[in-house]
Amino acid sequence: MATRQKLILTGLYLSKYDQLGLRNLGFDNFVEAFNVIGYALGSRPASIKNYRDEFDPLFPNRRMGWHKRPTRDYCREVFEEVG
Repeated sequence: MATRQKLILTGLYLSKYDQLGLRNLGFDNFVEAFNVIGYALGSRPASIKNYRDEFDPLFPNRRMGWHKRPTRDYCREVFEEVG
């Protein structure tokens, strides 16, 4: 699986499962998760945050994410594929 795909899936997971997802992964907060996962995947932590923000409008969480624009096509495809 390509790194970009892993980053997208991580952002999707963190958006969908929010605090429960953090706990399941053993993190105390999002900054820690972004840093650990981002560097582990060889990417910038901000990339994971950006993908989480991309999916936030699609889930009922307290974050609005990037609600003022449509979800990018390649992210929408991943969302529709794995939900």
